[in-house]
Amino acid sequence: MVNLVSPPSLSQMQFWHGLWEYQHEPRLERRARQRLLARRDRQTGLQWVWASNGQVPRNAVRTVDSHRNSSFIGRAHHQGSVTPGYIDPKRKACCIAWGGDEHEKRIYEVLCTTGSFLPVSEVNTEVLLSATSAGISENGEPLFIGRVRHEGKYIYGKVQRSHGVCYISHGKREMGFKEYEVFSAMPDPTFQYHEWVSNEDVETVPPKAIVGGMNQDGYLYIGRAKHRNSLTPGSVCPRANICHIAWGSDEHPKSKYEYLCNCKTKFIPCSSNNVPVGAIHGGYSEFGEPLFIGRVQINRRQLIVGKVQPSHSVCYVPYRGKETAYKEYEILVLDNC
Repeated sequence: MVNLVSPPSLSQMQFWHGLWEYQHEPRLERRARQRLLARRDRQTGLQWVWASNGQVPRNAVRTVDSHRNSSFIGRAHHQGSVTPGYIDPKRKACCIAWGGDEHEKRIYEVLCTTGSFLPVSEVNTEVLLSATSAGISENGEPLFIGRVRHEGKYIYGKVQRSHGVCYISHGKREMGFKEYEVFSAMPDPTFQYHEWVSNEDVETVPPKAIVGGMNQDGYLYIGRAKHRNSLTPGSVCPRANICHIAWGSDEHPKSKYEYLCNCKTKFIPCSSNNVPVGAIHGGYSEFGEPLFIGRVQINRRQLIVGKVQPSHSVCYVPYRGKETAYKEYEILVLDNC
């Protein structure tokens, strides 16, 4: 039974509605960093769920301070890094420390794996061996989740071993502390990660590949392909063995691509720059912005899969040789969030 799951210049600084910013991110290493981080997440058993604007999943790791204010542990992409921090529902953002400043990120990942915090000091650093890797610096160094008691409450941030401190974001700036607590996870052994399977590694459509739409040739699977330093979600037509992606106003057929496999998903209505809880990360733009998986009903017979680019507030789909933008679309999310 088939499951029909319901270019500006690189030298410029770009600000996209407060959602994403780019400042000379090293592009050539991005895919390697993303793969390294994904591999570390699998090894440590951490479960991260995408969300935006202060939203969190039901099983998010919640923290409560002495004033009964809730926050959640999160991480966000910034300048080539994936940096741990905390999600403040009142500010509708994930707050991270980077480069001396505090940064509010409207799109982020939420930690959904429980664990404990272990004390670290200048004379007691052995517990760092038990810490769980939870991010990656722009240079590929593992980052860890830390917390610091400051002004009567715990503030969560990043631990960077090479610097010997835990950085937190507070009062619009980055602050470093040599005494802190570091997070050690207790992963759920039953959790299943979705995966991307290269078409070069299989002779036919993988048995757990996800169907996302249809056209005159039949069902379309969810895929993604590399193009101009991006990794762009699109529609896989198995009959032609091609993944069609939208980029730079045009449709691009790709003979090398990946299938999305092994996950329980559904499409839900979406619009504007909202990234609902559980949205599946489909790739990244040429500037490092996370891209998500969307689809659009073109007519009664065509349901086309494309990319959701939050900073543009649209879903782009490849159709009739062009990249077509839609403000109203469906976005793919995990079924259990």
